[in-house]
Amino acid sequence: MNKIILISVMGILLLGGVGVNSITTMKASSDNHAPYAPTIDGPTAVRVGVESKWGFNSTDPDGDNITYYIDWGDVCGGAEWHGPFPSGEKVEIAHTYKEKNILLINSMAVDENGAESNMTYFEVTISKSSSINFIFMRLLERFPNAFPILRFLLDFN
Repeated sequence: MNKIILISVMGILLLGGVGVNSITTMKASSDNHAPYAPTIDGPTAVRVGVESKWGFNSTDPDGDNITYYIDWGDVCGGAEWHGPFPSGEKVEIAHTYKEKNILLINSMAVDENGAESNMTYFEVTISKSSSINFIFMRLLERFPNAFPILRFLLDFN
């Protein structure tokens, strides 16, 4: 008997228009469009231990705010979420790599309603930090009399 009453009440609600409004609202939210895959710009070659910045930009056809999922490709803490940001606004995000490698930055845009873009990939070559000045200074220390004019010009006397 309780089942019959429950079914009757649900039928009255649906026929009375409450269910129709709910269905209409659900249909309107399903019209949400996914943002376009983000563009990534920035350096394609960086040094270990040096902070670098990359720009991320995506547009949502509905004008929704966008949050960026970014996986830097290394194991320094996993993927990160940045945002929300206005649709179409370029965002600069910094990262520091800790090891020499060739990696892919993976990113996608997610709008405020949960629609996800396709993934974008950006290759980065990370090399060891070796300064030409450091190498040159080591040569001057190792061969102190080999470059007398240069030592004089650099005031190493």
